[in-house]
Amino acid sequence: MTAAAAATHMTRAVVYTLDPSPAQERLLRSYCGAARFGFNWARDLVVANLEIRAKERLSGVAEEHLTPAVSWSRYSLRKHFNEVKAEVAPWSAEVAKHCFDSGIGQAADALKTWSRSRADKRAGSRIGFPRPKTRRSARMSVSFVELNHQLSWFHPSRHALRLMLPKTLLQSKDPHIRAQSRHLVWIHVVESNRRLYRLVESGRATIQKVTISYVGGRWRASLTVRFAVDAPPVKRARRRIGGAVGVDLGVTYLATLSTPVPGLTDAEGHVHNPRPLAVQLDRLRRLDKRLARCQQGSSNRRRLLQRRARVHGRVAAMRKAAHHELANSLAGRFDLVGMESLNVRGMVRCRPLARSLADAGLGQLSRIIGVECSDRGTRLVKVDRRYPSSKTCSSCGAVKAKLLLSARAFVCDRCGMIIDRDVNAARNLEREALRLAFIGSTGGFVAGLRPETRNADRRSPKSSSAEADPAVVVDGRTRRARVSAL
Repeated sequence: MTAAAAATHMTRAVVYTLDPSPAQERLLRSYCGAARFGFNWARDLVVANLEIRAKERLSGVAEEHLTPAVSWSRYSLRKHFNEVKAEVAPWSAEVAKHCFDSGIGQAADALKTWSRSRADKRAGSRIGFPRPKTRRSARMSVSFVELNHQLSWFHPSRHALRLMLPKTLLQSKDPHIRAQSRHLVWIHVVESNRRLYRLVESGRATIQKVTISYVGGRWRASLTVRFAVDAPPVKRARRRIGGAVGVDLGVTYLATLSTPVPGLTDAEGHVHNPRPLAVQLDRLRRLDKRLARCQQGSSNRRRLLQRRARVHGRVAAMRKAAHHELANSLAGRFDLVGMESLNVRGMVRCRPLARSLADAGLGQLSRIIGVECSDRGTRLVKVDRRYPSSKTCSSCGAVKAKLLLSARAFVCDRCGMIIDRDVNAARNLEREALRLAFIGSTGGFVAGLRPETRNADRRSPKSSSAEADPAVVVDGRTRRARVSAL
């Protein structure tokens, strides 16, 4: 996507809960199985080609005489699959062709990600080679693409989405099969899709892809929609406060704001943590005990698995609803939001707090706040995680050397101020976000730590007399100042 196109459009996902009939559910499961088959076929093809070329290199075959490498692009893998489809999948006519394209596309993306990670061209941790998808572990998902007939996705009642059917059903001469296909082609949607239909009809939105997946014990359709920036999705209006706010995310409280918001926080600025997983833990334990006594492949086990999946889906829905409520309030009421860039993956390695951190979902909350701020035009400033927001006094600026996690109140040794630990951190984050926003707007150098360092200043190659800088406090530890040649 070009820079001009990115500036005039934005892509968002619109999710609907489906209510398929038993026949439609069987068809969807076969579609997901076909997508899994396409993924494994593409992966095995690449693995076999890599193994053959590796053996030929070990046997001394010249590089120019090796077996030709298989292209990992979607187009090449799909073209090769269409050539051998009759041999490797003689049942392919029973499902829609989009199922295999969906799985092959996922394999191509996974191989590309692994290749970029191996060549150190991808940020983040190292990604391993794609593993084969199994019936038990793989999530059931299939994607459909239809760009030419946008309105064909919607039923006139606006409570159903179209399901692509295989050619054996659409082109059958049997009137009974054709009548059956008319009942399968439309999947009932719990929510009305009238608003999205109007946007697509007016040309202000385009459906790029429809992904149907089984998540949380229910079938859901996720529509990847490209909206025009001048006609974004309608957002709920909020009473504007203005100014800046510092947000300190945590476990005891989901977030603490430097400015209390009536109806969202308490008098001190704390946002209640719903802890959806902790509420459902007893029910999940009982279901797990019953599952342990069931026989593999039994009907009772299948029903219990669905019940457990729905409990997990309810937990995820409650967590996401709380995150969206907080993110909408922040982005709709303030002009600038300052928050800390957390290393959630490193935080969950702490075993005593791992479950509570995962229940809070701080990583998902950070992403949702970023999306909502982008949609509403609110500026979001991420403060470096090494900034000592909890150890710094929000009144006088003194930095403590140590502050235990069990200490929930901050007591300043210099000015004697006593304040809640999270409120103190939120106020410091607000002040630091304003400083970074000012420096960024003026084009100055932005330093993530305080005090600012002189790492990037230009120095003369000629040395001069050494001078000792005064001691500074960085990351809560008093360090002896380095001797620098000025």
